This record gives sequence, C-alpha cells and structure tokens, in this order.
Amino acid sequence: MIKLINATKYYKTENENKYILKNVTLEIPSGVNIGILGKNGAGKSTLLKMLAGIDFPSSGEILSDKSFSWVMGLTKGIQPFMTGRQNVKFICRIYGKSEAEIKKIAAHVKEFSELEDYFDMPINSYSSGMKSRLSFAMSLAFEFDYLIIDEILSVGDASFRQKSREALQEKMQKCNILIVSHSMETLRELCDAGLIVDNGQVSYYDDIEDAISSYNNINKVENKKILSSDGSTFDTINDVAIHYKVRPKGILQAINQNNGSHQFLRKVFWYENTKEPKFQNWQNVKDGMIISSDGIVFVNAKEAYAFYTEAIKRVTLEENHIEKALSNDGFSKKLKIKFYYLSEYICQKN
Repeated sequence: MIKLINATKYYKTENENKYILKNVTLEIPSGVNIGILGKNGAGKSTLLKMLAGIDFPSSGEILSDKSFSWVMGLTKGIQPFMTGRQNVKFICRIYGKSEAEIKKIAAHVKEFSELEDYFDMPINSYSSGMKSRLSFAMSLAFEFDYLIIDEILSVGDASFRQKSREALQEKMQKCNILIVSHSMETLRELCDAGLIVDNGQVSYYDDIEDAISSYNNINKVENKKILSSDGSTFDTINDVAIHYKVRPKGILQAINQNNGSHQFLRKVFWYENTKEPKFQNWQNVKDGMIISSDGIVFVNAKEAYAFYTEAIKRVTLEENHIEKALSNDGFSKKLKIKFYYLSEYICQKN
C-alpha cells in the first residue's frame, strides 16, 4: 500500500507558490497497475519522482513498504561522463549485486538496449533516445514491487517499441506499474486503476475506465473550439499549430500562461464562449529567456536544448547547441529554427 499523508508539494515562483499537491491524504492499494492522468503541468511527473524517492513533499509524508524503480523515461540519474557499462555496474553495486550478477546484467542491458559499441562510450555521446533505451533496459534488469514509467513506451522505432511492450508485460507478471501516458489505449491495455492529478489534488479510481471518463469531464474545456484573433476557428490545439506552422506547446503557453497571447505570431487565442482577450507581451521577462521561430518561450537555452532533444529525436545536439546559435545569428541549421532573446524580440516587434 502507498499512503500520502497531508502531502503538499509546491515550487516557489516570483509572485506565488505553484502547488503540485495541496494537503493530499490518500491510500493506494497494493497489487494493481495504476495509470496517472492529468493536464500538462498538473504534476504527474513530479508525483512519479516523489514515489520513486528522487523528490520529496514540501510537507507531509509519502509512505510505503514497497520498492520502486527509478522513473523509466527520465535519465537525470545516469552519469554523463561514464559509459553505459559503467553506469550499469554502478547501479548494480548500489543494489549489492555480485560480480557474476553484474556481468550477466550488463550483457542483458547491452543486448536489450541495442546500443552495441555505444554501450562502452560515455553517456554524453548518446542521443536522448539512446539514454532512454539504456534507462528502460536497466529498469527491467532489477526486481522492484513497482516499475515507474513516464511515457517511455514511445521511445525507439516500431520494432523496439514492440519489444519494450512485450518485455514490460512479461515483467508485470512479477510486479506492478505506475505509468504516466497521454495514450488512453496504453492505459486501458496496461492498467487496472487510475489516479487523476488536478488542481493540487489526487483522486483514486478502482477502474481505469472510470478514471479516464472523469479525466475527460475535467478536461472538457479543451474539447471546445479555439478561436483566433484573425477570425479563424479550430477544433484542437494541434489544428492551430499545424495551420500557423508552430508547435502545440507554444499555443498552450499562449492560452495558459500569457492571457491567450502568442508572442511570436502576435495573435490571440481563446476558447469559444469565453471573452476575447487583448494581446499582451510576455509578462515577467527575465535575463536568458528566449523564443523560437516555431513559437515557444523558454526560460533559458538549457531548457530549449532539453525540449528539442526530445521533440526531434533524429537530430543529435550538443548541450551548448542553442547557445552557439544565439551567439551567431540565432539560426540553427540542424533544427531549421531561429532563436531570439525574448527581451530583444519584444523590443524589435514594438
């Protein structure tokens, strides 16, 4: 059983505290596979990290007598200057494995991850997909009561995804899972029960179908049509992004963070049956913030690098790739995207 006792988690922002959990008390029964649902930014991944023990509540407690894997899909625990093999050995020694066991586990991880010669190369030479495959393979090599999964089943080509799904289903004969996924089909296939994270609260549902139905009701505003200040009407966020040749994240940022105002497009978006807002420039601009020509505002170049390594997996980027682009004319030939410092961009447009 997993118990949350008056669990509160928040991050300090400039003007207020951003709450992920707010005084949540909840018991989650053992022996069930659980899907976690919530809007973008609701705190699903943060909840997973707290369950995995790599993050902690600001107050209150999360208690369990069960063992949890690291978050499959997050690679922050992998040491970048060590090789894949050295990382495997390091984790094995933490879990008290013998030399014979370490050798066997390393061979299995190398074969499953399909890293070949890269297995004996430093992690900082890996693409984001290679890091995720290594993390996934390592998680399968150890015994846990719960595997914690954050969208990892989308990693790799079709063949690797199928192999991963089959391996996970075999592993689930011996353990349970806690999984965040935006695919309702995946949640239906793998999960018995569900958790919904919404507005600082967590609700448990014995049946995953009930959780999905409740989530759809909470999320129904997103099913409304989206209006644009140029007179266009769209059914979905993706339709808006495709029409204006920007990324969905930028449209969501405009609606959720900037009063509907899209800084790059200089347009305003809002849901039907709500009042059209006036255009405003991005609020609380800080040093280092940047904007991309596909319409996303980033806190800094490091955040942009992390986003594009996940979003465009066919391209391998150096960690300072965005900084290099900004130091020239801002254009990235690899990404075919131009970057601007947000403060300078706003001044140019004004």
